[in-house]
Amino acid sequence: MACQKCKSERVGFISGKSSDLNGYDIGEKHKEGYVPDDWGIGGGDYYEVEFCFDCGQIQGTFPLPMTELESKE
Repeated sequence: MACQKCKSERVGFISGKSSDLNGYDIGEKHKEGYVPDDWGIGGGDYYEVEFCFDCGQIQGTFPLPMTELESKE
């Protein structure tokens, strides 16, 4: 797969299983628990991220809609 931004072939992929031991933030909002389903990186116990070693671009479809964490007060 080539990078969607710079077309480099140096695209890395990382995945993992993390149970419910995640902490994540958007601005001042913080939550701990499972990987959020609406962040485009997996969900539940699993995460997956592709990124370019040349330009640093995270691969995926952006922009993402407002997340559940953002919409909570």
